[in-house]
Amino acid sequence: MGFGNMTRRGAIAGGSAAGALALTGFTTGSEQLAASAAAPSDPSADRVLAKYRAPEKLSHMFEAPKLLNTERAYAIMDKYGLDGLVASVPHNIQYLSSHLGPMTMMGRSFSVYAFFPRNESAPPALIVPGSMVYHLDYRPTWMPIEVYTFPGGSTTGKADPLPSPWARRLRPETFNDRDLLLMAIYAEFEGRTSASPLSGLAKALTNAGLAKGKIGFDDPRVGSWLNQELLPDVQSVDALNIFPEIRMVKTPNELTLLREASVKNEEALLYAIHNSNVGDRLDDIEQHHNTRWGALGGDSLWCVTNQSGLASGRIAKDTVTKIDSVGQYEGYRGDVGRTVVWGTPTDEVILRLETNSKALATVYDAIHPGMTFAESGKIVADVFAEAGIPGVGGPHPVGLQHTDQPWSTGADDVKRLHELMIFEENMVFTMDVPYHEPGLGTSHVEDMMVVKANGGCEPLSSGDTSLIVRPA
Repeated sequence: MGFGNMTRRGAIAGGSAAGALALTGFTTGSEQLAASAAAPSDPSADRVLAKYRAPEKLSHMFEAPKLLNTERAYAIMDKYGLDGLVASVPHNIQYLSSHLGPMTMMGRSFSVYAFFPRNESAPPALIVPGSMVYHLDYRPTWMPIEVYTFPGGSTTGKADPLPSPWARRLRPETFNDRDLLLMAIYAEFEGRTSASPLSGLAKALTNAGLAKGKIGFDDPRVGSWLNQELLPDVQSVDALNIFPEIRMVKTPNELTLLREASVKNEEALLYAIHNSNVGDRLDDIEQHHNTRWGALGGDSLWCVTNQSGLASGRIAKDTVTKIDSVGQYEGYRGDVGRTVVWGTPTDEVILRLETNSKALATVYDAIHPGMTFAESGKIVADVFAEAGIPGVGGPHPVGLQHTDQPWSTGADDVKRLHELMIFEENMVFTMDVPYHEPGLGTSHVEDMMVVKANGGCEPLSSGDTSLIVRPA
């Protein structure tokens, strides 16, 4: 089932997740909508769209399956003493709200925010432009929505009570069902608008009782802007690495998406390999990968083919070839690597790939919750040492980012970040096993795995890391 680009039927089918949220205490978009439906319609003249209100038609907009690991988010917020989290970076917005909308895909920074409070009874919020709120019809959320008016204005400007300029010039005599649905969306937010995205965010924080709260921002500039313009007492905390610390352990809905992403990416990679021949350009392999991903309903992010340490030139006969590929499905990454020879591999290449597979099987069996990343790397290195050849391996979590973990900016406590690199149940990762030696060539394999509660790993991709030999 698609999550970010979900059909209405799919959203309703996933509504059980949203329904369960009511048990957690905080306000969901569905609860906000139910309250709206129970409220009497305002017949006053300034509610020009009141006759189009139909909250019962909008439930699908708030029934997105939840990606956020709520309990882990609470635990990490408690660890850092946070009262809430604010996302302005696209993958964090999607993580908190389950919504991946056009404003973030356009690259319009700070046009959308997602807010999640620590207090379980306080309302979260997704802040979106009113002119774009109709996108929730097919890209739903589970959060209540705050809208601001087009084109945003300033924090000191007056909000237009109509969420969109397209709600002004109407031809009701020719309305069809789709027109009435759109008008119901606009009517739902009439009179509830803010003057700008920042104003909408300030309203959400205030509604949650956090005008003086300690808030983690994935971009700390947002906190300083709130201090300057609207909420001088908000305490801003740099949460750049707090978000990925939360995301390191996946929810069931995330595992579903990651399994899809992994399987699709491996299929696209094998398609690219089997449609490539000696003499083809190395970057043609990436084009095949891209073509297949498009047919599978996702996107190729990269498919880097490397011979003799470089990714330029053409496929050479009898040459060990590394292919590292990443694609995305509904925002989640699939990451699979393989080693190929078009022609006849050398005995040394055969030994290396056999050792790769043995090292990976050994480490996958040994990994358990509580093991450090460093310990897993040593297991891989020991297998190579026993085979009498050099080799290394290292894990990285995968999710909404290829490297879905806290990452040093150069200004962090590196020791503290290393202490976070511990396997946990439902962490999805790959164990990279790259090797390059000038004169020998470049090899690499990896598959996506999920850590099991009682130890060991479940593969999300095939796990077949054997050397792929193609005819020359």
